[in-house]
Order: sequence, then C-alpha cells, then structure tokens
Amino acid sequence: NLDWRKAGPGPSRPADPPLFGPEELLDLAPADLRQPLDPRDVLARVVDGSRFDEHKPLYGTSLVTGWASIHGYPIGVLANARGVLFREDAQKAAQFIQLANQVDTPLLFLQNTTGYMVGTEYEQNGIVKAGSQMINAVSNSTVPHLTMNIGASYGAGNYGMCGRSYDPRFLFAWPNAKSAVMGAAQLAGVLDIVGRASAQARGRDYDEEAAAAMRAAVEQQIEAESVALFLSGRVYDDGIIDPRDTRTVLGLALSVIHNAPLRGLHDGWGVFRL
Repeated sequence: NLDWRKAGPGPSRPADPPLFGPEELLDLAPADLRQPLDPRDVLARVVDGSRFDEHKPLYGTSLVTGWASIHGYPIGVLANARGVLFREDAQKAAQFIQLANQVDTPLLFLQNTTGYMVGTEYEQNGIVKAGSQMINAVSNSTVPHLTMNIGASYGAGNYGMCGRSYDPRFLFAWPNAKSAVMGAAQLAGVLDIVGRASAQARGRDYDEEAAAAMRAAVEQQIEAESVALFLSGRVYDDGIIDPRDTRTVLGLALSVIHNAPLRGLHDGWGVFRL
C-alpha cells in the first residue's frame, strides 16, 4: 500500500528450492577449519534448483566461480575450494568479476581461505601481479557484493574475497568462521623468527623459555580474537547466521540490493594485462 517500486530488476529465474535440504549444511560446516570444504556442496543446498553453471572448472581449481540464482535473482559466485589462492585462481577471479559487471549481475563471495600463496617459486610465477589484478577487480567492481564467511578468512585473502574493508553490501558469517591477519600458530611463528634473528644480530643468547611463553600467549590471544562472536561484536560483519538459513538470508539481501538501480562497470578498469 506504500506504492513502493524497486528501481532494480526483479527476480528473473525459477525460484525452485534446492534439491538438497538445508539441514545438511550443519554437517558441512567444519568445526576444524583445516578440514576441507567443497563449496559446490554448499551451493547445492543454497541456490535455486541446485543449478550451478561453473565457469572454467579446470583452471584455477582452488577457486570455484560460476553462475546461479537465489530466490530468482541471478548471481555470480566466487568460492574458495581450497585454502590457498594461486596465480591461476586470482586471474580467473579478476576475469569473472569483469564478466559479472558486463552483465550487471551481483556477486557472492564465499570465504574459506588462508590467503595468497607465498614463496620464491610462486612469486616468480606472478602471484603478486595476479593478486593485484584480483584486488583491482574487487575494488573497482560496481555491481553489489555479498560476502559470506563459511570457514576461514585470513590475510590478503580476506581482501581479495571482498572482506569488510572492501565494502560489500552485506557480510555474514557462520558460527564456525574465523578471520585474522593470519592463523594464530603462523603469527606466533613469525614473531619467534623475528625474535631469534634480532637476538642473533645483537650477539645475545635466545631465551627459549620466554619465547615459548610468548608464543603460547600470542596463540591464545589471536585464537580468542579471531572467532565469529568476537568479530561480530566489533561489527566486522552484519551478523552470525545459522548455516541452515543461508538461502533465506541471501535471498533477503538480494531483494534489498535490488531496490536501487543495478549497473556494473563496463569499462574504466585500468590496465590489467591479463
């Protein structure tokens, strides 16, 4: 009766329910984030009719990209299949984000990453260049972004997969989700390496007992500050949701973002050198 009309396009696809029940998402959500999670299994319980048209499935296999719809709204999906993002994954992501902008389709990021691959071999292979292309694409994309943290979201992978600092329209988390600059054990290890190098440079003995206490304290602090409840309490996301409600929550979010005109960036990306 308010005579409100959405300025964006309405649902245009069949909104039939997934072939698999949402209850199964509880079994898929890993309590131990080292346990692998295939995002295709998640999508099969979220998207309309469990239909997912995967884009370049044989290239950059650590990142799943493709087209689907939720409650009738078309959407492009980028989802981490394995923890680490490699050069091929970053290149595929950059191209897919451009394609979504060309057809004015919102993007859904399903985060479960430990970050971009590091090391001499991978850096010589172009991971920095490809990662920059992906960040460029995420930063300049003008279609609405929705982000869901379903596992881990660490380091620069949080940026590439449209974390809070890259201003997604909505960002939700499952109760098992974690996010930090890096894993607790990894950060403690880095501080230990720095401490050892500093002691060696000064010609002093390294206090192993104090170092062990420092590592334990750092791990405990980072572990406590990376859990979903801690992060949500500091508004790093828009709320923790029951995994079984993922389809409903994303459908509501898609309905909200279609209140405004929806137009992607068709040009003006700058130099990608893809």
